[in-house]
Amino acid sequence: MTGSAPETRRPRLPRDRRGVAALEMALLAPVLLLLVTATVDVVRYVSISLTLNRTAANVSDIATQFDKLRVGMTVVKGNEVGVLFLAATEVAQPLDLMAGGQVIVSSVANMGQGSRVMWQERAGTGSAASHFGAAGGVATLPPGFTQQPGDNAIFTELFYRFTPYLLSWPWLGNAGTSTTLYASAVYQPRLGTLTTLETGP
Repeated sequence: MTGSAPETRRPRLPRDRRGVAALEMALLAPVLLLLVTATVDVVRYVSISLTLNRTAANVSDIATQFDKLRVGMTVVKGNEVGVLFLAATEVAQPLDLMAGGQVIVSSVANMGQGSRVMWQERAGTGSAASHFGAAGGVATLPPGFTQQPGDNAIFTELFYRFTPYLLSWPWLGNAGTSTTLYASAVYQPRLGTLTTLETGP
């Protein structure tokens, strides 16, 4: 009876796993960085949008507390239209609203011949057109908003250039890409009509 030689097994060599974690981290790091940056952009977008809406509402509310507004961006007597833009700057902080966007305040009234833009003042950078029309022209009212003869309202519009961190990276081919965020609010005067801006001393 011939016996076969016992099978000899080669010992397994220990696997060297050093460097695997570093390789995995190197592969995951760009994805994690993009996710974090995108999250920051979303949070900034929402935060700025909320700030713009709050600012627009505050400016319209402040305007309607005056019984009359005067021409002038320099505040001397306290009821110059410029006080509205100062309020917008303060409420919008820490956003640099005037350097990064534009504020438009319009008086829209129906004097018996349909709604028209009675006056319109603006401050800030850019040359955005009002969504509600130009001074002296027919007003484009927002959906669901109507004016009866004799009605007057103050419309405030804010435009702000938002540049995201992620999509503005040069290697993505979108260097300097920005989008314009928009907010508006409308309030009716409480103490009288604000269909004209007064002039003179």
